[in-house]
Amino acid sequence: MSDFEPLAHETPLEFVERADSMGISEASINAALKEHYGLVEDGEVKALKLKSRVFWQELFLDHVKNLHERGGSRYAAVRFIERKNGTAGQPKLTAQQIDDLVDGVGAWQR
Repeated sequence: MSDFEPLAHETPLEFVERADSMGISEASINAALKEHYGLVEDGEVKALKLKSRVFWQELFLDHVKNLHERGGSRYAAVRFIERKNGTAGQPKLTAQQIDDLVDGVGAWQR
């Protein structure tokens, strides 16, 4: 039995996004998906996790922070997000959300 449970009437995607935002372990998420939603195949679980807005925002933020720390350009950070935005069926970020995410890491040298 999983130690992290879905809320009543919560869809699998909503559950995964909530779990991602809380930092719940992959094992707990997978156990709950199997127990409550019947998702046992790795392909199904992976596809569901790739649709999580929280997963992508964390991925984009980590990449942008890494570029910023290495002295990369703001343009490169924006282009990376634009290229990956929506590629796995996740909700796309707007241009304003992309700018806010990129500018949120600090002042860019270039």
